[in-house]
Amino acid sequence: MPIAWVASYPKSGNTWARILLASYLRDDEVRIRVNEMGILDEAVTDLVDMFQQGRLLPLDHPRTLAVKTHFLPGAEVQRRYRSATGKVLYIIRNPRDVIYSNERFLHVGEKHRTAFARHFIEHRGVDAWRRVGFGTWPQNVLEWTSPQRLHRHFPDADVCVIRYEDMKHDTAASLHKMIDFLGFDNHIDPDRVQRAVRNSTLDRLREQERGDRSRRPGRNPFFGQGLSGQSLSGYGEDVEEAYLRLLREDEEFAGLAERYGYAQ
Repeated sequence: MPIAWVASYPKSGNTWARILLASYLRDDEVRIRVNEMGILDEAVTDLVDMFQQGRLLPLDHPRTLAVKTHFLPGAEVQRRYRSATGKVLYIIRNPRDVIYSNERFLHVGEKHRTAFARHFIEHRGVDAWRRVGFGTWPQNVLEWTSPQRLHRHFPDADVCVIRYEDMKHDTAASLHKMIDFLGFDNHIDPDRVQRAVRNSTLDRLREQERGDRSRRPGRNPFFGQGLSGQSLSGYGEDVEEAYLRLLREDEEFAGLAERYGYAQ
């Protein structure tokens, strides 16, 4: 069966999407242990986690294997799966919120928050992610969602883009769309979808994480508040102004922002 990449720029909702899918497949709540979130279900896994365990992705899986990745499509670690890849589920989120979420996830200190946001705007992403092969925010979005670019690496892949904001607004509809696209169920059970949604709310995941004894003390939580459409003035008015200038002056970035409803 084909591989389906569940791709995104870091901190865009990839893990939440996978938890929703795993909960539907199990028809049960997915118990969260922050240090063991790579393989949430045998059909919903994580490329890096598999490799860290010394395992390759199985090409004889009985159904579509959904695999999390932040790497660009042309990354060396994904080339062996060129002919096996049939689908790409891409999760996208407003860059404004991606900045805040990455800042929290990377434990940026209070003194450096503003500099971090400015750097993201100037370089169109987090430099550390670019160095490991995730690209900039616009590069990641374009390489995975533009069929002409994607098919250079995965010639048979179909693409479905899911906005994080839509996942929040109507989680059931978004989950239904993901299940249908991935081919996880020929006859999608709406009651089962609703159970998966109830079992995977962000509030519930945060509550689970608070009770997770495996989480290292002092670490910021993996699951934040999941806010949307935030102003960057929290970093300073000059940061908000710099972002608006980016939208005016960078045609590529602005085009993507407008296409996915993030132009404000």
